[in-house]
Amino acid sequence: MSRPHRFLAALVSGALLALAFPDAGIGLLSLVALAPLIAAVLRSSGPLEAFFLGLAGSLVTWLVNVPWVIHVMVRYGGLSMPVGVSLYLLLSLVLAAYGGLFALLVRRMRAVHPTMFWFLAPAAWTAIELLRTYLLTGFSWNLLAVALIDETPLVMAARVIGPYGVGFLAMVPATILGWIAATEGKPKLKRTAAIAGAALVLAWWGSGALMLRSIAPRAGEPFRAVMLQPNISQEMRWEAGTTLELFGKMMRMTAEAGREGATTIVWPESTVPLTFVAHELYRESVAAASAELGADVILGSVAEDPDDPSRLWNAAYLVHRGELRGRYDKIHLVPFGEYVPLRKVLFFAEKLVRAVGEFQFGTNERPLEGWHRYGPAICYEIVFPQIPRRQVLNGADVLVTITNDGWFGGSGAPRQHLDAARLRAVETDRWLLRAATSGISALVDPAGRLVDSIPMNREGIIVGEPTARQSTTAYVRFGDWFAWLAALATAIAAARPQLGKVGNDG
Repeated sequence: MSRPHRFLAALVSGALLALAFPDAGIGLLSLVALAPLIAAVLRSSGPLEAFFLGLAGSLVTWLVNVPWVIHVMVRYGGLSMPVGVSLYLLLSLVLAAYGGLFALLVRRMRAVHPTMFWFLAPAAWTAIELLRTYLLTGFSWNLLAVALIDETPLVMAARVIGPYGVGFLAMVPATILGWIAATEGKPKLKRTAAIAGAALVLAWWGSGALMLRSIAPRAGEPFRAVMLQPNISQEMRWEAGTTLELFGKMMRMTAEAGREGATTIVWPESTVPLTFVAHELYRESVAAASAELGADVILGSVAEDPDDPSRLWNAAYLVHRGELRGRYDKIHLVPFGEYVPLRKVLFFAEKLVRAVGEFQFGTNERPLEGWHRYGPAICYEIVFPQIPRRQVLNGADVLVTITNDGWFGGSGAPRQHLDAARLRAVETDRWLLRAATSGISALVDPAGRLVDSIPMNREGIIVGEPTARQSTTAYVRFGDWFAWLAALATAIAAARPQLGKVGNDG
């Protein structure tokens, strides 16, 4: 394989991985997408080339999957198009560097015994995804497991080994195919590799199917839940004179939910451009509706410090039968969207702060308690599996996520965001109630399946009967144990002496 062919293989891998996520959403591609890259890395001429192979392939993936950054930064962040495009390219390049690091580890590991390599390379991928979750501000968008959310038996393993473990399993067949393509001779070992890969996928699917059959979605206390999708655009929220109109729409939709017999009503994130507690009409009207209906109303609003109005939080409130019962402040804020890291050294920071504000970080990970114990997540933070897990560990019996995905324009990001939320339901064995300002609102069962949803840019309500559950999955109980073990194995394998050869030296 010549150098140009190696780089072409890396680019093909990047394109295949991008197609595994929405807009295309061909999830099963995630089982084979990285095979061309792994083959190319195993035949690379040295560590530097391996890094750039991984960088190039991963850059293609991120360029396809995060173009919404331009829309957010230019239309809503107040930046010029050249600056918005530059930030998009910079973000894609930074994320692609994780792919470069993965390729570097793969090349380093090619000296171990082949049967070890088939599992150590997936462990390296797992370690890289874990690193991406925590390094700097963290960005766990489009974890590999999310691509498989519609392949329900395959994601059931997330209940035990978490999303990073599902990513590990998805990487095994890709690694074996890449190793077979890069290795000369060894026909018996290649057959063994192919059989091992096929057997693992079959066992993975079969165990997931058995686990799925054991799930009782109706177990627990049933209740009537209604999610509201008012289809309010960002521009409508900012237009002068629309506040009362938006407030009236939300109250009418709340009354409609009451007519449906709702005991839990979920508003989206910050639909009414008022601070909930500070505005008496807003607060008292919601309280009166909640009392009249005997319902929990969960809504998003900006919260402010009464002693220092410059201190703001992106918050979710729970009103139970007319009484304000609790407030949850968003824990994981969006960098450059809700706060600006390194604002003193970034030339565009002040303009972004003026455009999007500067929120404080929340610290309370306790559920909101009304008729049920609701584990909230606001918008972007649902992509971090650790947040819903801790909510359930603290007693949440149903997950609630409120969001405003109107920022993303017509990209595939709203569906990518929804798919991540669906995986949180699987990991925690909880129903998930998702209310989005302009879509995609959804009711998700504990297996991650869409029971009902409203597409983007449509107004409507979802009426469902989820259950409050008290079960505890192994993932909730033990967390990311598998991912940390994979990271430890990766570190040991990268440091160990050569034990044999995989492929050749290029």
